[in-house]
Amino acid sequence: MDWSVVTAWAEICGAFGVIASLLYLSAQIRQGNRVARAAAQEAVASSGRQFTQPIVSDPELYRIFSAGIENFDVLEGADRGRFLHMAFQMGKVFESAHYHHTQGLLDEGIWASWHTAMAHYFHAPGWKKYWALRSDLYSPAFRDFVNELRPPAQRATASVLASLDLTEGAGVSATARSDQAAS
Repeated sequence: MDWSVVTAWAEICGAFGVIASLLYLSAQIRQGNRVARAAAQEAVASSGRQFTQPIVSDPELYRIFSAGIENFDVLEGADRGRFLHMAFQMGKVFESAHYHHTQGLLDEGIWASWHTAMAHYFHAPGWKKYWALRSDLYSPAFRDFVNELRPPAQRATASVLASLDLTEGAGVSATARSDQAAS
């Protein structure tokens, strides 16, 4: 056998090895991207749970947050300070979701639910007051996003929903509209 034939076969085998390595590397990158997306989605969900857990567990915190998100001006002193801290934390949770979305790490369906939640809360009167005072604490990209966020057809924060008659057939949409018209 001629050495040129052996060399040609070696080059062919080497080429197949490179192709196999590239295919393996591609599969590993795809798997890594899936893991990164899952980790980002869980991190955002976890931060949301960590934010809401104390509010739902403590009636006083719930009262302050609900009052503040709907009407910032009713809060005074320490209650106003607590609300400002809660609003900051909520904003940071939402900013994180927005960042992960812009980086392509949130599934579009999951992002849609975060986007909807933001529309409900960011158009609440108390949040608007907070945002006017503290939007400088957030990234420029997030500030632009919040400032361009369209209101939902019917704003329904947890505070608004808690005040509705949610019995079967009560018509949440009509009730939410009349509740918002009254505010």
